[in-house]
Amino acid sequence: MTTLDDIDTMRDARDVDGLIRALKDEDEFVRSQAALSLGALADQRAREPLDRMRSEDPSPSAREAAATAYRWVVGRLEEVEAGHGITGRRT
Repeated sequence: MTTLDDIDTMRDARDVDGLIRALKDEDEFVRSQAALSLGALADQRAREPLDRMRSEDPSPSAREAAATAYRWVVGRLEEVEAGHGITGRRT
């Protein structure tokens, strides 16, 4: 079982794969914190697992955390894409 301290360590180490695995932990608070940590990191690998969690997790609070994190990830990816469109090609 993953602890909340483990989640903090994974977030600080930018361990996206570990945080994605923690989305399936038996503890809803661990799942929620893993989701929010993934949202804060805004790594595109988290998009699909967060999308699935926001509709399938048995806990309403974990689904809400996943929905929030999903919005953060999608928003950040859109910012990055928009930034590339504005600046054009770099030489």
